[in-house]
Amino acid sequence: MAEYLRNKFVDPCKWYGARLAFTRTAATMSMVGFILGLGDRNCENILLDSTNGDIVHVDFNMLFNRGEYLETPEVVPFRLTRNMIDGFGSTGVEGAFRKTCETVLRVLRHEQATLRTVFETFLHDPLVEWSKVENRNQLARGAQKNAVAANSISLIKARLDGKIVTQRFHKQTKSSVTMSVEGQVAQLIKMATDRNYLAQMYIGWNPHL
Repeated sequence: MAEYLRNKFVDPCKWYGARLAFTRTAATMSMVGFILGLGDRNCENILLDSTNGDIVHVDFNMLFNRGEYLETPEVVPFRLTRNMIDGFGSTGVEGAFRKTCETVLRVLRHEQATLRTVFETFLHDPLVEWSKVENRNQLARGAQKNAVAANSISLIKARLDGKIVTQRFHKQTKSSVTMSVEGQVAQLIKMATDRNYLAQMYIGWNPHL
């Protein structure tokens, strides 16, 4: 990625701006994606704006940690593979990436009351698909979907409160302590770059890139 940015933006000032834009947008979507449980962040779903270096995400079908229920479950909070880190420059995940993650997460926490209001509308949204379970009893199916939705929203609230919890693999337990912004970001970066987690990812996700 670093080589691509150097070749694409030959002017030093434009190259620096593009690298900074790449780093900041990657950090922003990493934090937003973690809060929302956004999965399926393979190479085809993370695009690059070739005019300024911004990262552009597409395909938001795997929200609310649905990626944990795939045939090969996703266990990393967001995509932070070595090719991504290479694009951040010599400081890697330190510097602009970490600071932007902390800034974004701090803003999300500060505005969590507004965010929760938006999320809670999903409880009654018939267009939101919460589960694949089929049931002939419409009332029972509706109640089940509401329960799944309520659980997903409670996990989002927990993340905004400083915990790292998901549906299956990082469940909320007594050891799931409330962390500071800096501590939560540090733990998320550690998880996203953990080779043991990356080795469990689906080959089509390209964890080696």
